[in-house]
Amino acid sequence: MEQTSTYTVKHKKAKILWVFKYDLNGNLRSFTVDDRPLSTSQINFLFAERNFPFKESQMKEVWLSAKKSEFEIIVGKPDLSFESFWNAYGHKVGKKKMAENTWNKLSKANKIKALMGIKKYENNLRLQPGVQKAHPSTYLNQEYHNNEY
Repeated sequence: MEQTSTYTVKHKKAKILWVFKYDLNGNLRSFTVDDRPLSTSQINFLFAERNFPFKESQMKEVWLSAKKSEFEIIVGKPDLSFESFWNAYGHKVGKKKMAENTWNKLSKANKIKALMGIKKYENNLRLQPGVQKAHPSTYLNQEYHNNEY
């Protein structure tokens, strides 16, 4: 499961509900609309007026400040809990408590790097048949997420 920051955007007057999800690098991963299609005025507002926040930085810099008079925006942060890492890593072997202790010592930035590094690490493993996936505690202790793949 990819970690995302979620921004639920509700217009204060019109019946609009949009959800923007950004990965840990701040790139848009999904944009969903409530149960009806975008209206022509919504399309014009988002795309013709160049308001579409395709980067999380735009959401933070423009929408959360300049547009807060028009919209209510609810921010959901990524889950940086150990259980989130354990489930994302998927290779549930070795001493879970050891991995959890290491996880708890990581800074927020390193937790994000560790989560982001899982896919790169797994892609690298696919290119090396016969190389086994490391135990979660090894992945964290040896900082595999800092490797160049």
